[in-house]
Amino acid sequence: MRYVRGALVMVLCALSLSATAAETHYKGLTLETPYPTQTLQLSKTVTVPLTVHNYGLAPQKVDLSVERLPSGWKAHFMGNNRDVGSVFVGSDDTRSVSLKLTPGPDAKTGPEYHVRLHARGTSAASTLPLALSFTKAPPAVLKMQTDLPKLKGNASTTFTYHLTLDNQSDDRISVNLAAQAPQGFEVNFSPQFGSANVTSLPIKAGASKKVDVKVKLPHNASGDSYPIKVVAKAGKLAASTTLTAVVTGSPSLHLSTPQGRLSGSAYAGKTTPVHLVLSNTGGAPAHNVRLNAQSPSHWQVNFKPSEIPSVPANGKVKVTAQVHPAQKSLAGDYMVSISARSDHGLASADADYRVTVQTSTVWGIVGLVIVAIAFVVVGFAVARFGRR
Repeated sequence: MRYVRGALVMVLCALSLSATAAETHYKGLTLETPYPTQTLQLSKTVTVPLTVHNYGLAPQKVDLSVERLPSGWKAHFMGNNRDVGSVFVGSDDTRSVSLKLTPGPDAKTGPEYHVRLHARGTSAASTLPLALSFTKAPPAVLKMQTDLPKLKGNASTTFTYHLTLDNQSDDRISVNLAAQAPQGFEVNFSPQFGSANVTSLPIKAGASKKVDVKVKLPHNASGDSYPIKVVAKAGKLAASTTLTAVVTGSPSLHLSTPQGRLSGSAYAGKTTPVHLVLSNTGGAPAHNVRLNAQSPSHWQVNFKPSEIPSVPANGKVKVTAQVHPAQKSLAGDYMVSISARSDHGLASADADYRVTVQTSTVWGIVGLVIVAIAFVVVGFAVARFGRR
C-alpha cells in the first residue's frame, strides 16, 4: 500500500511539472483587455484599456491597428498621454496602452457594435475582437454640498463653511460663485485652506473641488439666525445651498453728550447738570448698567438714573450727571472721568469730561469794591500827608 501511494504522488508531480513546462514554453504575442464585451455610456469619447504581452519572443516592435471600425467612428491609440501607433515590448514583458474611440453621429443605444484590433510584431501577431453597446449618459449635473450648513458665533466671529462642488459631466467647466446675504454681510470664497479670494474656479470633467465660504458680520448684528444663499453656475449647470449663521449677540456701549462735545463749564460750589447719552451699538441688550465717576477732591458727581435696567440693542438712554465742584475750587480746567459698566463686565464705556470752573460773580464784585476802597484810602493818605 505504501508503494502505491508513493507511485501516485510521483505521477501527480510529473503531471504538475509537465503543465508548468507547457506554460513556461508558450511563446507568442497577445493583445488583451479585461472586458472585451462592454456596455458604455454614449458620450464623446470611449476609453478601452489594452495590454500587449510578449511571451518568450525576442524584443520587438509591435504595430497597432483597428479593423472593422463602424462608419463615422474615429479611433487612435494612446500611450503615456500621447498618440502612438506601435509599442516596443521586451522578451517576457508587457506594455499598456489605451484605445480612444469616438462614436459616430449615428451611434445609438441598444445595438452592439463590433471592432477588431490587431497587434503585429516581427515574428507574431494577435487579434482582439471588441463588442460595444451603449446606454444613455446621465444628464450633466453640478452638485454642491456641505457637512455643516449651520454655524454659531457672535457678531465678531468669521463664519467659515466648507463646500464641495462636484462636476458630474463630461466637460471641463468654469464655475462662477455668488452669495445672497443680509445687508452689511461680507461673503468671500477661496479654495479650501487657501487665502486668495476667488469668484470662479475650473473643475475637470468628473472631478470635484472644495471651497471655503467665509462670512463676516457687521459689528452691530443682533442675535438671530441669518440665511446666506450660495449659488454656483457654469453655463446651463447650476447648484445652490443655504448656509445659516446663528448669531449670539453681544452689547457694545458708547458714552457721549447729545452734541458729542465732552466739555463744559461750572461754578465753584454750584451744581451744574451735564446731559449724557448712553448708546448700545451691539447686537444684544446691556443689562443693569451702573454709572460712576472719578472727580477732583471734594467734588460731587451724581447720576440720574445711577443704574439703568437695560439698554436695548441699537438703542439709547439719556442720563444726567449732576456735577458739583468744591466750594474752594480755583478757576481753571478739571477732568471728570465717567464710566458705565453692565452686568458681569460684558460691556463698558468710558468718557473724560473736561469741566472749566468759574468763580462766582458776587466774589468778583466784592473784590473790585475792596480794590476801589484801597485806592481811595491810598489817595486820601497821599493827599493829606503828602503836604508835610
